[in-house]
Amino acid sequence: MTRYELLYIIPSTLTDEEVGGVETKVAAIVAKVGASVESTKRLGKFRLAYPIKNQRHGHYVLVMVNAEPSMTAKLDENMRLLSEDVLRHLLLRADEAGSDQKFELVQFTEVNVEQDRPRRREKSEDKDKEGKQEEVKAGVAALESKPSEAGPGPAGEEMSSEELDKKIESALSGDSKDV
Repeated sequence: MTRYELLYIIPSTLTDEEVGGVETKVAAIVAKVGASVESTKRLGKFRLAYPIKNQRHGHYVLVMVNAEPSMTAKLDENMRLLSEDVLRHLLLRADEAGSDQKFELVQFTEVNVEQDRPRRREKSEDKDKEGKQEEVKAGVAALESKPSEAGPGPAGEEMSSEELDKKIESALSGDSKDV
């Protein structure tokens, strides 16, 4: 028989007695498929990385199981049937899971990206940006105050469509006296 590690998460809304009842159900499922439970260990109540079925916390339980490799598919299928009692489960070979190594579960901490960013830019960057904005404003003001050079008459007078057509024709034909 091969040694397996079964880790499952029970909703935190269940009491300790109800968690014990779920552990009994899981042990019965393991026995039903022909495997044996070596040990069961409650790892504790931890915050989940993301909500699962509107649950933010869960009781983690680790079960060491001795089973034949052919039994794992049936065990996995039966664990899925406990969907209202078990949020998630994972079944791994013990040597792949590294069960011989010591590990500690760490409480999930949320990372706030906005908090890590500096709130103000460097003053030199601000001055460069302000200088560029002033240049753009000066250019726009200069363009708005220039008299119109395109029209034949005084500044502010619009060109008629006939005069415009003549200018376009002379420009296209290469006649430079009107341009």
